[in-house]
Amino acid sequence: MVSGVELSFEFRNKRYQQAEAGLRALGKSIETSPERVSDVLRKHLEEFLNEIAKAMAERHGTPYPGGTTENSLSARSGFAKQQILGSVKVTGEQLATIQGTIGGGKAYYLKTHEYGATITPKKAKYLTIPLPAALNSNGTPKKKSARDWINTFVATSKKGNLIIFQKTGSKIVPLYVLKKSVTIKPRLGMRKALEGGVPYFVDRAVDAMLKELIAL
Repeated sequence: MVSGVELSFEFRNKRYQQAEAGLRALGKSIETSPERVSDVLRKHLEEFLNEIAKAMAERHGTPYPGGTTENSLSARSGFAKQQILGSVKVTGEQLATIQGTIGGGKAYYLKTHEYGATITPKKAKYLTIPLPAALNSNGTPKKKSARDWINTFVATSKKGNLIIFQKTGSKIVPLYVLKKSVTIKPRLGMRKALEGGVPYFVDRAVDAMLKELIAL
C-alpha cells in the first residue's frame, strides 16, 4: 500500500503498532483473494482521504474575516474549499500499487499556506497588499491589479508605510500598502491532519480486509 498527498507528504512502508497483529495475519492469507482485498483497501483509503478533505473544508470554511487565526484561513471565494474537496484520487489495482492523493487541486497557493513562505515581487519593486477598501465583503479583491484603479497616488503614511491612495473628489481612500516582502505563516495543517489520522485508517483498513478474507 502506498499513499501520499500533493503537498509533498507521504507515508510509505510505515507500520503502526495498532495494526501489527492484523498485518501479520493478513500477510499469511492475502494470496487467497488479492483482488477483493485490494478493492477493500481502495475503498477505505478513499473514505479516509475524503474525511481529511471534509475536515480541511470545515476548518477553513468560516467566512472572511472571522476565520483567519493562527491555525486557520478565512473562506473567501470558496474556490480553495472546492479544490480540496475535489482533489481526492485513488489509483492502482493491486496492493503494491494502490496510491491515494489529496491536495489543493488548482488552488496552488495552498502549498504556501501549508508550509509557509516569504513572498517577494518577481517583476515589480513592491508587492501590493490590498486594504479593506480594495476588497469585496467576502475578502476577494475588487480589481485584479492596483493599476486598474483610477485617480491613484502613492504617499507615505504616518507610520512610514508606502500606501496607494485613491482620490475621489475631496475623499482620500487607502487602497494598498506596498511591501518589499510578505511572510505567510503555515496555517493549512493538512500534513498534521493526515499524520494524526493514518493510524486509525490503517486499523480500519486492515480489520476490513481481514473480515473480507474470513467471509470467503
